[in-house]
Amino acid sequence: MLAPRKKLWSTPEKAVTAAIGFVAPFKEDDVIYDVGCGDGRVLIKFALLEGTPGETRFIGIEIDEDRATEARENVEREGLSEKITILCQNALMVDYSDATIIFLYLIPRGLRLIKPILLGEENGRKRKKIKVVTYMSEIEGEKY
Repeated sequence: MLAPRKKLWSTPEKAVTAAIGFVAPFKEDDVIYDVGCGDGRVLIKFALLEGTPGETRFIGIEIDEDRATEARENVEREGLSEKITILCQNALMVDYSDATIIFLYLIPRGLRLIKPILLGEENGRKRKKIKVVTYMSEIEGEKY
């Protein structure tokens, strides 16, 4: 399990803005995940970007039920329930095979745990190419 941690941190606004520079513009067939989505702010900001196609899908993964509920409420408040789905699950048990972009705000230990899943190495095959954006820590052994 990647979390829950004792202290919950929300992604700083400047990190969300920087991430947009790496992943935008989105395409209609993009599926964007935020692992450990917290209050949903990253996905909401992504979904509200001008020019984002209506078919683009956004999925938040949050293990903490209270935070997942908060994220769902924030998504609904912004009128984005049709575009953003919040799942209350262990991120290590999620199927990311449809992902085209993944945002991660994890400490190095969490990145080490999720790396084989994101790369598709857990079942012996390589995954299609995806964009992975991390905040605070790099994924060990990957080129940037």
